Amino acid sequence: MKIFTSMYDYIIELANKKNVLPYLYGLSFIESFIFPIPPDVLLAPIALTKKYNWLKLALNTTLFSVLGGLVGYTIGLYLFEISILSDLVEEEAFMNVKNLFIDNSVWIIIIAGFTPLPYKVFTVTAGYMSLALIPFIIASIIGRGLRFFLVAAIFHYFGLELANRLKKYFEYIGLLLLLLLLLIIYYKYY
Repeated sequence: MKIFTSMYDYIIELANKKNVLPYLYGLSFIESFIFPIPPDVLLAPIALTKKYNWLKLALNTTLFSVLGGLVGYTIGLYLFEISILSDLVEEEAFMNVKNLFIDNSVWIIIIAGFTPLPYKVFTVTAGYMSLALIPFIIASIIGRGLRFFLVAAIFHYFGLELANRLKKYFEYIGLLLLLLLLLIIYYKYY
């Protein structure tokens, strides 16, 4: 348990440093294609300090996250070219999954951007599945923007106590959105 307390103390200390914004924006960028720690971990305590304009924090976190998502998308595009999947998966099955992803891609990217689902997996998959770039960017801005603006606003205006009380509902919201997506797919294809 002491490990988590130390990490928490470190993040709160980091949030109060003058040069913390490059860390936040760098984390937002690399989390979108490779790094496992979400930017919320740093965004929330920075917004809590009230040293910065929360709107600007959320906007920049969103923009850097979407730019990182474009890197993930590009990685996915090149994975398609060197794919060994063609040896392992029937082409018809692959095309069915690809069409399912493309047909629902905007919703999938919005939900992945907003919920605790690993956004990086979906950025790479979007490139791999050759999702149209403009819808990918728009869906990423919506999903990531909703998430980061919500986190920054809650911590800036309502403080840590209320944020901790509301935190338990984020999982429910994410699960509801995921359930909604699954229901849409089910009714559309079955």
